[in-house]
Amino acid sequence: VEASPGRNGGVRLESGALLPSVRFTDDELLALVMGLRGAAVNSDEGLERAANRALTRLETVLSPTVRARLRALQQALRPVPLDDMRPVAAPSEHVIALAEASSAGQRLQISYRGGRGEVVTERRIDPYGLAKLGAWYVVAYCHLREDLRTFRVDRIRSIRPLGEPFEVPEDFDAVRHVNDAIAMAPLQGNLVCSVWLDMDLQTASRRLALATVVLQPADEGVRLTVRTDESGLDWVLHHLLRLRCEVRIEGPEEFRQAAVRMAARLEAIGAPQ
Repeated sequence: VEASPGRNGGVRLESGALLPSVRFTDDELLALVMGLRGAAVNSDEGLERAANRALTRLETVLSPTVRARLRALQQALRPVPLDDMRPVAAPSEHVIALAEASSAGQRLQISYRGGRGEVVTERRIDPYGLAKLGAWYVVAYCHLREDLRTFRVDRIRSIRPLGEPFEVPEDFDAVRHVNDAIAMAPLQGNLVCSVWLDMDLQTASRRLALATVVLQPADEGVRLTVRTDESGLDWVLHHLLRLRCEVRIEGPEEFRQAAVRMAARLEAIGAPQ
């Protein structure tokens, strides 16, 4: 019991003093944070405030150790709007360990298996942040490659803290970094389409799937860049038609021609019979 004297004094019971502290497994803790943070970003303002209040209230019934892990997850994770990417599972203990290391600025040693059956390599990394875009990713400075790298968490075989500190770059956005890498990957297609939108960056980020486009401020609006092939042009146009703002196609010519064809089809559909 903590007591403070005086007119405005009183007594306070430490959380868990009367009842056992609420305990969660790693999977349960991660599910709670992801669920509440997802509700905050994919719902209206009322539910966003309610989700944030629930997270704050949850902290009061947790033990100090679990509370610290909860806060580390909240700091390291930034939810994104719902998209149609296929979810890929990763060990919860790895996600939480990476979140804690990122929050505390602690260097890690990981065993990592690359894609396409590559061999397992040992990496010393400075984890800057986590992102979940279908799969879980950690963006980190890799001391082996001496450059920034993006690692799939489901391909990490082991994690070991090194007890060495590092500093995360100011305002580093792991979600944006992973999103841009996925959106501009050559496997997405051979056409890089560019569009100017008459809206602010925050609004555009909410209305468009972040895992498929790159958004940048440009000329008092937003420039949208997306890589696709000819079969995906109609899909891009479909999403642009849903935006209630001025839209200007900047290129390439294949994209302009696809818009002309779609406009002709819509005019034919709307013509009186």
